Amino acid sequence: MLVAAVAAIDSELQQSELDLLNQWMEAFKVSAKTREKVLRMARDQQLSQEAIERLETHLAKTDLAYSLMLDMLNMATADGILMDEEKMLLMEVADSLDIRYQDFNILCDFVQSANQACDLQSPEPLFEHNIQSAFELLKDKNVAIFPHTLLCVSSPQFDRQLKERWYSTTAA
Repeated sequence: MLVAAVAAIDSELQQSELDLLNQWMEAFKVSAKTREKVLRMARDQQLSQEAIERLETHLAKTDLAYSLMLDMLNMATADGILMDEEKMLLMEVADSLDIRYQDFNILCDFVQSANQACDLQSPEPLFEHNIQSAFELLKDKNVAIFPHTLLCVSSPQFDRQLKERWYSTTAA
């Protein structure tokens, strides 16, 4: 629901956002009834501030905060642009999930860098720095990268490369 709220925040549900929502709901084996509810909410922007706060309170009690934030950031950039409205919502969610502002910025820079670096033969030093900084943060926080988690929405091949790099980093 929170990821769908990010997709809906800019008033226009893009096909890339819809595809990503469906991909995640498939990965999580979300029931048809719940899928319909999530898609309707995303299309009609029906998730109230109160509902968002209840979800945040529930999720703050779990160890999924950083993984969820990665998913939400990826949804926000699925259409290629991180809108101010999306970033503001994400910052509020990060605060509710007790993700420090500096950590939020590291994750935000990572997602944007990964989606830009995938088109390059060799990533620019800034992109590489942002990717490495995020990996260090995620490792320090003992964040699990789940099978559904996308490290790069715009390129499945680069996503695989980043995951291979992540797994080799955490195995060391």
